[in-house]
Amino acid sequence: MPFPRHRSQPTLQPSAARARLGALPAAALLVVFLLAACAAPGPVAERETGAVSGDAFFARGDYEAAAEAWQREAVDAAPQDASGLRVSAADAWLLAGQPERAEDVLRRVSPDDLTAPERARHDLVLADLALRRNRPDEADTLLKRAQTELQTGLPRSLETRYRTLASRLQGQLDLPGSRNLAMAAGQVEAMNAYDAAATQELLQTLENVSSGELAIRAANPRADRQLTGWLDLALVIRQNLVVPDDVAEAVGAWKARHSNHVLSESEALDAWLRYRQRFDAPRRTAVLAPGSGRLKSAGEAIRDGLMSAYAARPGGSEVLFFPTGDETQSVVSAYFNALDAGADQIIGPLRKESVEAMLGLAGLATPVLALNDLPDGFVSPAGLTGQISGLSLSQEAEVTAIAAHAAASGFQRAMVLVPESVWGERMALIFQDEFLRDDRQIVTAMRYLEEENDHSALLERALRIDESKARAERLENTLQVTIEYEPVRRTDVDVIFLAANGTQAKQLRPQLRFHDAGDIPVYASGRIYSGEPDPARNEDLDGVRFPTTPWELTHSRREEIPGVASLKGGALGALFAVGQDAWNVLPWLRLMRKDPGFVFPGASGHYRMDAAGRLQREPAWAVFVDGRPRKLPPPQAMAQAMQHLGPHLGPQPGSQPGPQAAGSAPVPQRNPASGE
Repeated sequence: MPFPRHRSQPTLQPSAARARLGALPAAALLVVFLLAACAAPGPVAERETGAVSGDAFFARGDYEAAAEAWQREAVDAAPQDASGLRVSAADAWLLAGQPERAEDVLRRVSPDDLTAPERARHDLVLADLALRRNRPDEADTLLKRAQTELQTGLPRSLETRYRTLASRLQGQLDLPGSRNLAMAAGQVEAMNAYDAAATQELLQTLENVSSGELAIRAANPRADRQLTGWLDLALVIRQNLVVPDDVAEAVGAWKARHSNHVLSESEALDAWLRYRQRFDAPRRTAVLAPGSGRLKSAGEAIRDGLMSAYAARPGGSEVLFFPTGDETQSVVSAYFNALDAGADQIIGPLRKESVEAMLGLAGLATPVLALNDLPDGFVSPAGLTGQISGLSLSQEAEVTAIAAHAAASGFQRAMVLVPESVWGERMALIFQDEFLRDDRQIVTAMRYLEEENDHSALLERALRIDESKARAERLENTLQVTIEYEPVRRTDVDVIFLAANGTQAKQLRPQLRFHDAGDIPVYASGRIYSGEPDPARNEDLDGVRFPTTPWELTHSRREEIPGVASLKGGALGALFAVGQDAWNVLPWLRLMRKDPGFVFPGASGHYRMDAAGRLQREPAWAVFVDGRPRKLPPPQAMAQAMQHLGPHLGPQPGSQPGPQAAGSAPVPQRNPASGE
């Protein structure tokens, strides 16, 4: 609640006082005299009566009402009183769980107008906000300052608030990232010039601080400028470790932001180079890949991709290959042979069943990068926590990414077209689980027969063209005349998800156009593209968006495909890219385990590591143009372009359905497994 004012006020001479009172209207004079008569004796006067209601609300825990009451009073209060009332309102908004409103109120606070108790409360409010942003160092400074605002300590009304915040602060300080930040602050304080060894020690200390937290703390205007400069540099270095092409430009921009930092540009670049050299591939890596059986071709593409990456960056390491077959026992034998050869890192196996068999072995003691998803619920054995990872081109993960990308692009009402198969049902359910959030809808879901070529009847039902035809026929029967009409499709669909391979999609896409749905954006699963550049055969797919690999985007012409037999003209390009990433990611796995925000930009996608050690892939995004895959703009840029072009692109993401014929209102469908 607001505090009594204890400001020293200038003394008014009697004549001046009479002059001021004489200028007031009679009604205002009456209010002044009544307030004076009711005032408590003593030199310190309480705030006006408007604050009492805020006090009452606050005392009974109705913080939102208290905040609103104090804000109302601040509007009419004198400037020197308004700031204190707004601090009280901000505190109440925080306790009401609305930090955004607290921040908005604080923007109108003038710290110079605050009394000592109000300054203490202001610091407590700022400390609360700092803790919500995970800035314990800033909160610690503010809490200490709140204690020193008054020589006699905090007012009793703020003691509980202080103790609560201090407890929250201790909890954050106990986290590994916070401990490392505290250590880093001490290291920075002791460094007045560039010390190469001390700088490397500082960068290693900060490895447990995530990229996201580094970015937030580096932008903190209240923190020490030398410290924020070091945090910003650590982030710049981390962002340019894997791909160093732009590091000089990034360091130059860093120095422009921190012109007074103790490091020069050349010293910062030296720090980057020394730090990057610390990340080496394992000494001896064993690759367990199919050398026979039905996955032999896939194994050869992965092998050749890995060796191309190894040839570019051998790093003094040794790579050994142990072929596997279709039998699970072949993988177990290959694993033990790798151990006998002294391998300190395993890459593979590829088959899901083989991964499960190897990871289920007793006494597993070597770090593993599997080339498939880790089993559900897998827990690393003791001694290997965080050292068993999985890298794959999971179709399930791709469909989840499709739904997320469509949602990020602003689409709200989807049509789902999947084959009538176990795989199709699985894809439909995965898309549904991700897309049906934030009031988005699946307005219809249809299953097509894979063996059929003509899907007109199904598409007419999905687009409600059959209903439009039926209405026209009823009208003809009623009027007993022949009328000319054009069937109208439904207008409540703004995106289509199509689960199909290339052959199926080349049948369905033209038929969608024929039924006047060619303007509805279509997302397809990655299977739509074979990887072999063939513009003439793929022209029917123009406009279809799909997840792919960066490698396939940069090798979209026949002349760009390397002359490697295992690539099969590009058909196995995605697996070749996985092989490259399997080698290139090894040096960075340790940092990825520590920093969930660290991104490895690979040839098969961009990867982050989750808490379970799984490498989460963000695919590249493509759209067919003239039969070739082209890079799809990011969702935000794409949505802005569509809004700019307006009606030329048909239904816009998130737009409301247009006029509908009778009986064609959208029917939300939340379970694609049940059909339309």
